[in-house]
Amino acid sequence: MFLKIFLLQNWQRTAYRLLFAVFSSLFFLSGAYASPGAHGPNGEHLDTTKQVSVSNKPKFESFTETFELAGELSENQLLIYLHDFKSNAPISGASIEIELGDLSASATYSAQMKAYTLSNEAIVALLNQRGTHEIVLTIMTEDLGDLLVAYLENEAPQLVKENHNTAHHHETPWWGIAIGLMVFVIGFWIGRQFKERK
Repeated sequence: MFLKIFLLQNWQRTAYRLLFAVFSSLFFLSGAYASPGAHGPNGEHLDTTKQVSVSNKPKFESFTETFELAGELSENQLLIYLHDFKSNAPISGASIEIELGDLSASATYSAQMKAYTLSNEAIVALLNQRGTHEIVLTIMTEDLGDLLVAYLENEAPQLVKENHNTAHHHETPWWGIAIGLMVFVIGFWIGRQFKERK
């Protein structure tokens, strides 16, 4: 008899701990489920239909024993960041000649952007076309000169629409309520069974 009472008390403690763990998990999960809501920091409604850009601006890199450079293409210009390969210090007084197929143009240094810019419409338009483009860059400084070849791979940006077709009201996690109710009923039934055996 004493053993049965002892086992019943241990079983009830275990059942209570299990119920507590399940309910607290459901409580925290329901908070995480609702957290990324459709409201801004001041309670304003945010647009739930948004477009996400899958690809970034096309970029390229190239280096030799003397220079290293990185380029970034936008809709209307090409930015080129030029650095000394050994010290990684930016180089500002260089002459950069860019060749793309039969086209060629010179890039100019912009102190504000700390980069060389190329705004030649024909070259920029060609680089903005889909595909892989071979760019030949001739770099001349007071002391050094080098020829670099870079490849710019341009894939047209794909826009993916994210649409949340749910009403404004916050959905109730019915599955969480059902699981909680089921655990409560099972625990209540087990408790009644042990009480009747007593």
